[in-house]
Amino acid sequence: MIKKYIWYAFLAFLLLAVQINYILGQNLKFGFEINENKKSITIPFELNSNLIIVDVLFQGIIPLKYIVDTGVSNTVLIEKAYADILDIEPDRKITLVGAAGIKEVEAFIVNQTYLKVGGVTGHNIPLLILKEDYLNLKKNLGIKIHGILGYDFFKNFIVKIDYKNRVLKLYQPRKFNRPLYFYKEVEMKIENNKPYVIQEIKMAEEDTVRVLSKLMIDTGASHSLMLHANSSDYINLPEDNIRDVLGAGIAGDITGHSARIADINFGPYYLNQVVTSFPDVGAYDDIIKSTGRNGTIGGGILKRFNFFFDYENEKIHLRRNSIFKEDFDYDMSGMTVIARGEYFLEPYYEVEKVRKGTPAYEAGIRAKDKIIRLNGHSGKELSIGYINNMLRKREGKKIKLKIKRDDKTYNISFILEKFI
Repeated sequence: MIKKYIWYAFLAFLLLAVQINYILGQNLKFGFEINENKKSITIPFELNSNLIIVDVLFQGIIPLKYIVDTGVSNTVLIEKAYADILDIEPDRKITLVGAAGIKEVEAFIVNQTYLKVGGVTGHNIPLLILKEDYLNLKKNLGIKIHGILGYDFFKNFIVKIDYKNRVLKLYQPRKFNRPLYFYKEVEMKIENNKPYVIQEIKMAEEDTVRVLSKLMIDTGASHSLMLHANSSDYINLPEDNIRDVLGAGIAGDITGHSARIADINFGPYYLNQVVTSFPDVGAYDDIIKSTGRNGTIGGGILKRFNFFFDYENEKIHLRRNSIFKEDFDYDMSGMTVIARGEYFLEPYYEVEKVRKGTPAYEAGIRAKDKIIRLNGHSGKELSIGYINNMLRKREGKKIKLKIKRDDKTYNISFILEKFI
């Protein structure tokens, strides 16, 4: 009889252990998964300056806006204040170094966070938290960006990016059986959690050769193409170029030049006269040495296609869309406009800088001028996107501005002029 009770006790212990393991298994999920084990899920996005922006519930509570970025390894919270609100304690503190290797900034690692993106849930996601908003993306986008979704968001799914209809569609790989008859396959290599392709570029029309280049696919970059002049003897800054601020990094602005190259292919497709960013030599030296990369393909090219990203099998399937043949545009005014916050309870926009000798400068526009009206649009009708589109519209177009400087207003007009 005693042996019988011992056997029953042993069985009860085993059942309890199974129940505990089941409960722990339920609570200790890791990574992003589609809710209710559905075959796929569709997530709408906003396209702003060629960037994919989605709504995220941070810790299932705070609604934030995140950029979907293939160019980063980590999921990122841009400002620590949101973690502080929920009393999230960092697991450790780290130091990040900017692209130029000069400025260092503070960040923190939290190993277990919870994110919801539409019908997708992220369990125990490792999170990189910046101490403060070093990127300050609001000035260039006109909206507050709170974070970045990187490799973790892509690795478990086949991800369709439909730029034309502005939706992401995430598929469970084991349930994906959609035929891709009209899509072209391109080999992709995942290195350090980032996707790379090998494609050909031709720097100038007179060149007789096309050179293979290793390029990172970067949905988190507004530019069309970035090339590193110090990564190859063949990649050189064209003579016809403009000194420019190319983008924002965690350690400040990335400076260099903008110019056009003859063409680049993406799979079987060729894109001509591509506006290309050339960072200052030295800015990416460490990255070039460690990865062998020659540059990045950004949103200005990517938005001309629809994609299926298959990280597991290291393949991209792409198909050109209706804007494929549109010209690559560039500012034709000579001024840079940024968002500055609230002005009489409405968004307002300010001239950050003006290049000498350009139409805007010659017309009298100066840094810190506030834009009140542009070609008949004012107040909530204005946005960074609208302003930038108008200043890139077409050579010879007349731009009419009403600006405020100190306490006076001025009406100013000029004609757009092509620089590169």
